[in-house]
Amino acid sequence: MLQQIKLISCGYNKFKLGIILKDKNLIQTIGNTLRRVLISDVMGYMVIGINIDGIYNEIDKINETKEDVIEIINNIKQLEFLCQDRRNIFRAVINTSKRGKVLASDIYLPDGVLIFNRNQYICNLGIGIRFRCELVVACGKGYLTATEVRDMYNPCLYGCLILDVDFNPIKQVSFKIIKHEFNMYSQEEAELIIETNGSMNIVEVIFECCLNLNKNLNSIKESLRTGLN
Repeated sequence: MLQQIKLISCGYNKFKLGIILKDKNLIQTIGNTLRRVLISDVMGYMVIGINIDGIYNEIDKINETKEDVIEIINNIKQLEFLCQDRRNIFRAVINTSKRGKVLASDIYLPDGVLIFNRNQYICNLGIGIRFRCELVVACGKGYLTATEVRDMYNPCLYGCLILDVDFNPIKQVSFKIIKHEFNMYSQEEAELIIETNGSMNIVEVIFECCLNLNKNLNSIKESLRTGLN
């Protein structure tokens, strides 16, 4: 059973989760399992396809822009979205002819969608150029190659350059056991340092991970019960 839990901020989008259990024999298992779920089983939003007017492959060059298409794609892949109504897929548009820097704040978003890194750089336009780019954004889990993205979302990606994506908003999770020594007894604490991209509520994410673990364990338990009866 749980004896103590603490969650504190320890930097920009970085959190420390400490867990102390009454049964010290389980602390390693619980801590390592939660780490594995956090780095592999969290839903997030990523751009899966890009349709730039007049561009048909990644090696093309857009006239009067500082960046080539591959550089623009790499900049767009850094965007961090949150969809408040949790829809599975949506579209966003960049449509501008202003000279100079194009940023994430220039993207037209559907209602209920936010971009956290609004200062993310996209490209730099010259004089007299209209840059129109449609972004297809999806909710998913884990890493998908461009081929897997095409197979999964093909009806939504007509005319798009299809991207490989890593949906997970968790950037990094480290785990270690800390031993606390007292006069009459000792305690072991599972400490997880969790770094996110800032697009999600860390409490909700940890809650969902625990819920998913519990569902899977309950499924095993019910299967055993049914099979044994």
